[in-house]
Amino acid sequence: MAFNPDSRLDQLWNEYSLAFKDFDDLTLARWLAQTLGQLEGRTWRLSHPLLGAYRLAAQLAYQRQVWLKRLATTPAAYADAPCCRAPLLPLLTREVRESGLICQHCNETLVPFEEIPDELRAELDTWAGQYAPVHAVAHWDDRQRKSAGNYDQAYENAAADAERLLVTVARDIMPKFLDFYPAAVWEDQDECLSVQPEDIEL
Repeated sequence: MAFNPDSRLDQLWNEYSLAFKDFDDLTLARWLAQTLGQLEGRTWRLSHPLLGAYRLAAQLAYQRQVWLKRLATTPAAYADAPCCRAPLLPLLTREVRESGLICQHCNETLVPFEEIPDELRAELDTWAGQYAPVHAVAHWDDRQRKSAGNYDQAYENAAADAERLLVTVARDIMPKFLDFYPAAVWEDQDECLSVQPEDIEL
């Protein structure tokens, strides 16, 4: 998720991150380790306030290379991420086939799609295959929009389908992540289809 300095929302998140910039490295490492302990054993919406705070602190820790300094003991359940050696905390997005699971610390690919455990990968492949054409409606060109007849209705239908598919992944697939990872995060919105976290009712 790229940072856009011109986005008002990103400017707001940047303001929120100032709270962590006053932390010294030891305080930041301890806060992160303690919060990881609170995250353990559950799957989390990306929009959850605790996750939002964790992501801000984790990205600052990545910039400062706090995890490499080993200033605090990470909860034992968390292995080191191969991408940046921070604790392994995967994020599932709709682009899982292309991007794999994303690291919450460096925003790089944490687990390539082909390395996701077989049981999860098969279900994610099916889910992503269903989601891709739904999401694509938001990016139809003029020819596709005209051929749909009523594009506004097609867009509304796609948004409803996206909400249903996000509920499906949260209820049916994400709990299985806990067989392989100490905690996991899923993206609970689709900005292109105007689906917001509050639209996803579990």
